[in-house]
Amino acid sequence: MVRSIIWRLTFNQTGDKMKYLGVITRDGTLGGAAAPSTIEIECYQQNGGMIIASGEIEAPSSTIAEFKHRKAIDFVTSDGHRISLALSNPRAAPSGSIAQITATGDLPSLTKGSLGWR
Repeated sequence: MVRSIIWRLTFNQTGDKMKYLGVITRDGTLGGAAAPSTIEIECYQQNGGMIIASGEIEAPSSTIAEFKHRKAIDFVTSDGHRISLALSNPRAAPSGSIAQITATGDLPSLTKGSLGWR
């Protein structure tokens, strides 16, 4: 699940600049079955301060298949943070044990130059 980061400043769909904050990788559980999973998300700060994130989740394929029937699935990190995950492209049903996701909810923020939870 490791991807190299090539850019530090990107643009959202409306052309606004977004500041790259970094990558967070966390173990946790996904969905009602509480399946062991790992997320890797890249975090960005939009103008106005809102944090957005996208990346990948790795979990058992049977748990990844839950995305076919639900708009979002909760991921709870091993240190207790609840993140809502949705498929980055809902039209492309995931297969296998990795899915591309967007994340909302209890996302990390930039504090004193370091990306993490308060």
